[in-house]
Amino acid sequence: MAAKVPAQSGLGIGDVVWCPCAREGFRLARISGHAGEALIVDIEGQKDGSRSQQVKAADCRPCYDPTGSQTCEDSTSLVHLDDANILDNMCRRFLQNEPYTWTANVLLAVNPYKTIPALYTEERMQTHRGKRSAPPHPYAIADSAYRSLLREQRNQALVISGESGAGKTETAKITMRYLTTVSRTDATHAGHIQDKVINASPILESFGNASTVRNQNSSRFGKYSEMRFNPVGSLVGAGVKTYLLESSRVVAQQPGEQNYHVFYELLAGLSEERLDALELNPSVKYQLLYAAQAVPPVEGSPEWLRHKEQFAELRQALSVVGVSPQGEQDMWDILATLIHLGEVDFIDAPSSPVEPPAMGVDGRPLPELVQVTSLDDIGQAADLLGLPVRRLQEVLVTKKMRDIREKNGEAPHIMIPRSRQQAFQTLQSIIRVLYQRLFDQVVKYINASSECPEDASHHHIGTLDIYGFERLQINSFEQLCINFANERLQQFFIQQVLVAEQQLYREEGLSIKAWQLPDSEPVVVGIQKILRVLDDQSALAMRNFLADDHEKSDHRFGEHLNQQVVTPNGPVMPLRLRATRNGPGLGMNDGFQIRHYAGDVEYQTRNWIEKNNDSLVPEVEVLLSQSEKELVRNLARTQGLDAVAGERANSVARMYMQHLDTLLTELKGCSVHYIRCFNPNETRQAGVFDKRYVLDQVIQCGTVELVKIMHHGFPNRCGVREVWSRFQGMLPMEMVNRYNQRDVVLAILMAFDIDPSQWTLGTTRLFLKSGQLRLLESLRDGGSVASQEAVVKIRRHFTLKKTRAACHMIEFAMWLPSHVKRLRKERLSRKLSKVLFVFVRMHRWLNSARLRLSGEPAAVEGSPGPLGAEGLSAFALPSRALSLRRMSKGTPQLFVALNSYEEPDYAGFLQTAVGTHQRVHDKTLRLWQNQTTESMLYYTGSSILTARFSPKAFLMQFGAHVPSDMATVGFSSTLSDIRQVDVHNSGRAVPVAAAQRGEGDIISMCQHKKEKQIFATCDSKNQIGIWKWLGTELYDTDKAAVKPIECLSLDPELVVFHMCFLSEVPNRIAKESGLVLIVLSAYHHCFQLSIFSVYHCTHHHEYTETVPVDPALLPGLRRTGAQVPFFTTSYAEKILVLGGKGMLQFYAIVEGPSGGLSLSLIENCAVAYPTEIKTSTMFSCLSLPPPSRSGGYCDWIVIGDSNGKLFGFRFDATAEGRIEVNQDFSGRFRSKQNTHTSGVPIRALVATFGAASDAHYRSIKERGISYSLFLNSAPQDDRSFYSVGGDGKLLLWKLLEGSGWTATSEKLLEDGMSLNVASTSGDRIVAAHASRLVPHIIVLVDAEKKVLMCYDRSKEAVPDGAVCSFA
Repeated sequence: MAAKVPAQSGLGIGDVVWCPCAREGFRLARISGHAGEALIVDIEGQKDGSRSQQVKAADCRPCYDPTGSQTCEDSTSLVHLDDANILDNMCRRFLQNEPYTWTANVLLAVNPYKTIPALYTEERMQTHRGKRSAPPHPYAIADSAYRSLLREQRNQALVISGESGAGKTETAKITMRYLTTVSRTDATHAGHIQDKVINASPILESFGNASTVRNQNSSRFGKYSEMRFNPVGSLVGAGVKTYLLESSRVVAQQPGEQNYHVFYELLAGLSEERLDALELNPSVKYQLLYAAQAVPPVEGSPEWLRHKEQFAELRQALSVVGVSPQGEQDMWDILATLIHLGEVDFIDAPSSPVEPPAMGVDGRPLPELVQVTSLDDIGQAADLLGLPVRRLQEVLVTKKMRDIREKNGEAPHIMIPRSRQQAFQTLQSIIRVLYQRLFDQVVKYINASSECPEDASHHHIGTLDIYGFERLQINSFEQLCINFANERLQQFFIQQVLVAEQQLYREEGLSIKAWQLPDSEPVVVGIQKILRVLDDQSALAMRNFLADDHEKSDHRFGEHLNQQVVTPNGPVMPLRLRATRNGPGLGMNDGFQIRHYAGDVEYQTRNWIEKNNDSLVPEVEVLLSQSEKELVRNLARTQGLDAVAGERANSVARMYMQHLDTLLTELKGCSVHYIRCFNPNETRQAGVFDKRYVLDQVIQCGTVELVKIMHHGFPNRCGVREVWSRFQGMLPMEMVNRYNQRDVVLAILMAFDIDPSQWTLGTTRLFLKSGQLRLLESLRDGGSVASQEAVVKIRRHFTLKKTRAACHMIEFAMWLPSHVKRLRKERLSRKLSKVLFVFVRMHRWLNSARLRLSGEPAAVEGSPGPLGAEGLSAFALPSRALSLRRMSKGTPQLFVALNSYEEPDYAGFLQTAVGTHQRVHDKTLRLWQNQTTESMLYYTGSSILTARFSPKAFLMQFGAHVPSDMATVGFSSTLSDIRQVDVHNSGRAVPVAAAQRGEGDIISMCQHKKEKQIFATCDSKNQIGIWKWLGTELYDTDKAAVKPIECLSLDPELVVFHMCFLSEVPNRIAKESGLVLIVLSAYHHCFQLSIFSVYHCTHHHEYTETVPVDPALLPGLRRTGAQVPFFTTSYAEKILVLGGKGMLQFYAIVEGPSGGLSLSLIENCAVAYPTEIKTSTMFSCLSLPPPSRSGGYCDWIVIGDSNGKLFGFRFDATAEGRIEVNQDFSGRFRSKQNTHTSGVPIRALVATFGAASDAHYRSIKERGISYSLFLNSAPQDDRSFYSVGGDGKLLLWKLLEGSGWTATSEKLLEDGMSLNVASTSGDRIVAAHASRLVPHIIVLVDAEKKVLMCYDRSKEAVPDGAVCSFA
């Protein structure tokens, strides 16, 4: 019998495993034996010829696919979930140009160090848009955050981490580019904000990024970029917060590294004249910019050209974010100042100083210890800062202090000379702090350019681009701060992932006990203690209570750490002491080491006191505040100077901890999404994946901890359908067909005795412990089939299960009626008690009122009460029989809106058709016009039909060049694709042939006057839906045609007749992206007008006005139903018009001082014109813009009635602001030659938008906006319109000088089927509307023949075939 390996390993002899490897992290081996608790493995490809090796069983990982032929987009789909298999999967995907991998909901990204164009195309972006299950990609993370923000109305955060060179900055730019693209933002506003967001990146990269050994564009600061969105997902603003800029890099860099990019870009990008003014020479090796072995780039070299190009991008970006040219020049002056200060050096002063010595407190001179060399550089630096040269030299070589012993009520100053070391440290402090403050000022510029007003309804998506864990050869204060941030973020990450996993288990109905996770709290507390000790020692040093020698201060700081914080076995441990070849190594007080989650790190405390001080000496602060330049004055910080020592405590550590607390508090209020970035190799080579190097990063970033969470839970999760499809062959087909998919999955697990502790079955997923999926795969590959005994066992189990379920259902069925009966009885009892209470109270009030009025009490119960004239009890409420009711169907209307699905990309046309002599070619506009279609939405009175209107055939009539695909287009394709729109349910537009045509229950419909894609409909249950028209796609009937925006319910007692939008809304409503809807309804025997403000998820009732009705008309209205054909606002939106049978009224729309809306009756025309109005029905209404040179009146409204007459009303604004009807210019239209048929209603008044297909071209080119935006607000013709009679007679009305409105032409419509034949019913044409896309076309609805037809105004005819039936 063969020997077995240790039982706890779960591995057998002959199995392929991953064993540890110092060079590759893990490598493949095969188990050949065991030695106690260790394994003996055979390794292929050993260079020394040896094959066998002994390794610990606990260090080996099982391998499922040694050939490496398959990869997984999600690591949780791996059969074995551990560090070795995750690493191997990442490597194989990387070599296949797939750098992204999921691990649960965390994205792992490996920097490819090359461009992979197919990963970042517009098409790739569309594949991730709105998809819940998408391939791994930063687009998927960004889309998930965006959808969560819209769905949950909660802030989102993208946490991007990784070491330098791992691609964090590029990944952040990818996610931000996606978010700016998919946001639902107005094109002009979106472009403005997106420019600011996109241009912030080159600015921050220039001022905050530098070239390091591992990365040519390494971010040396942390940033949290916010993109703010309103409730509907529109991008409204942006901002950025920065953390811990590595300011020490400005004065010193490691070999092979550089200073911040902006210095080199400045030298390469400025003109020679400007460089001469700054006294800079790009060929000089400046101390501040080049380390010992570095040399300046040669002019014309690739590096120099790159810097020059980046400087041009920087200047362009600064211009976009609003930095003035003078502000730019001030920045360049300060940067040049720092370069010159870097050239300054000091020498020991001679024994007899030439300059006057400094003066002591007793008046005796104190000799200077050092003198400034490089006087030209310090002089140029002073000039650029706008400071006196002498004072700048003084603060470098002397220190001013105050004596605490007052003389004459004042504390005299003491001038103390600085040593050469102190002078050099002061100089470096000035350079470092000035650059830090300049960087902060640049960030303020960026935020000021793209910020938006605070609004509680706004939410943001933040992108945290944080530096990764660092473990260098020499780790200092900056590394402690960086690692402290990573320590806290790691703890936050573990907690968030745990919460996400537990949430998934809850959704699947599983009960999982809590997991024990690593706790970073001791390390966090230890680092906080270190920083508090540092603050204490820094404060003492600032007040000169410590020795002025920095080495002694650092040593003293180390002593306090060892006394108060360091413990041998704690999170903060003493240094491991060791000697070096160059002499003794670090001492006990020279540093410490910390046991981080990613490994132990040693820190050296040299110069920590100096690095923790973010303030300048008071003399420099005062000097900067007196500069001649505004930007330099803004960099001064004179607040908080100590009155005695002149110093102030401005701790970098304390400020950093506060920022970190704020950041974590903000992240806790967000839904967090994680991206872990990895560097594939140390040499930055494309196509090279160093497994050992990546494994270290996997461990450091906490991915292993995530794997452990998966291991404690159920790391493998598969869809029930997927398991059913893959493993159903392991059961008899009779069982597969008999049971549902979930029961089949359960039967498979039971048939092969899979340990129940190793799996659990949720509602939609099967959860498996690590290795169990491999077991199932092995059984399937081996052809295993359930035994007969197992089948019998499973059937018995399901039979018992069904029996128990049936028993429970019988018990439930017996219990439910009695329970419902009891609930109903209780509910009725509560209602009866309430009704009786109200009745008794009202009866008592009635009795008391009767006694006061007549001295007679109310009739007692059972006796007849007093009757009114109509036989109603004096106590009775108005009867429903006396209420106004509407007609059985609403008034047919025709609306026009762009078909969004067939609207081409206007920007794409502009990129290829912009000439030097013309901003936009007419050809370009015609191409866009040709490829765009409009939707004709026909409201039949109870349902909505839509037709696709294509302009191609009509564009052929003009002599301009047209595309080749238009040459064969006929009029038969002009109107097509008739569909019925299901607005209140599915939102789809179903072809009429396939739809179950019904009458529908839509009683009213209206269109927004400014946002032409926005509509509102009301059904018979008084449910009002506000929605956006998306359009129809010719060959795809499953796409949504409408997108719901808001829904509101009205009182079911109301009888709704009409609605209309108010486009010009008060600022208080516009700020919250609200809409205003005016509703005409009836309550019992009177009409009423109600104004509603509608917001996201809510609406408010603003105002109600009662509409007077002639009492003589009430009996007829109650008998036949009230007819109100139109209800709309005027062109200027200052007047509300409603008309119907015997009714025409005008109301002024009034906005109060606080933004409140109300209505005021202007004119009741039934009273002013009784003979004209009372005897007819007002059928149609059109509001025209005031004509030019019209005298500045307010509005002009035309009304058509049921007898073929037209009326015009002019409205003027009085000096008091009231609106009145101008009776002198109002009345009936009169025409001697061209008239409508008497007794035939004027069904439609049609506004026109131009006389030819190219009527809009000039305006579009002058305004510089897209065609679709122009069409949304296309101006109406102010001197012409059409009136359409129900019999098909069409009159053109024009405003002529001297004679006013005149019918200049008359036309009987030809529909292409029966020419010049009058309607038999006199009510043939029921609706009409002019196209905005092709202005000379009018679309009409023939209800008698059930067709839509196109009337060409230029030909005065309906072209043959330009009709479409909707029968």
